[in-house]
Amino acid sequence: MDKKVIAIVTRAVPYRESDMVLTLVSPEEGRITASARGCLKPRAKLRFAAEPMNFGEYMLAGKGDRYIVTDCVQYDAFSPVTADLDKFYSACMILELLSKLSPEPQPGVFLAAVNALKAMAYEGKEGRDAACDFLLDALREGGNGLDLTTCAECGCVLDDEAALSEGGGVMCKHCAPWDSVKVDASSRAFMAGEERNVPEAIKIRANRLLADFLYRTQGVRPDSSYFKEQE
Repeated sequence: MDKKVIAIVTRAVPYRESDMVLTLVSPEEGRITASARGCLKPRAKLRFAAEPMNFGEYMLAGKGDRYIVTDCVQYDAFSPVTADLDKFYSACMILELLSKLSPEPQPGVFLAAVNALKAMAYEGKEGRDAACDFLLDALREGGNGLDLTTCAECGCVLDDEAALSEGGGVMCKHCAPWDSVKVDASSRAFMAGEERNVPEAIKIRANRLLADFLYRTQGVRPDSSYFKEQE
């Protein structure tokens, strides 16, 4: 049975001599595996459709969990992202998490990923800033949104260090339970969007804290190599 899906390529793996096995994520279908036959040949017309980050309308033939890409109308490739290493690493992390979070349709997470790629490609947004915002969006879409400006327990304004609690959200250091994840003041301000002009080490630390909290609350995390490459 043929179908059309709006999707983005989150992963592409070579198969046999000239094929690629693609992981597609669609806001309506969730995660889909499909083969792009012959796309590694020099003159393959669908070579573009097998590139990670390619966003478009895919025509698929097959049934069950076995599909073949027969055509693609490209909406965007976000190609400027590949010219900046930090943006590229962040894009890879965003695509990986999108795939892991989308065995079933997750339209809100899908939109957050597309918006993050668009912001990096065309709006001048830095890679680590986009990664932070995507992680916050992913937490919110999973029912774990974070208010990084006030304590969820006592309501005080957060202007210093804070803590992330699986059961209670963001708390001040006085209310935080013993098993919460401590967040230093600079990382909290970066996450909250109050101060984005901070050293890269703080951005990396903040994103690692968010990624760890995503794992604690939703069971998925980016491959550890993402943060190793950032250090």
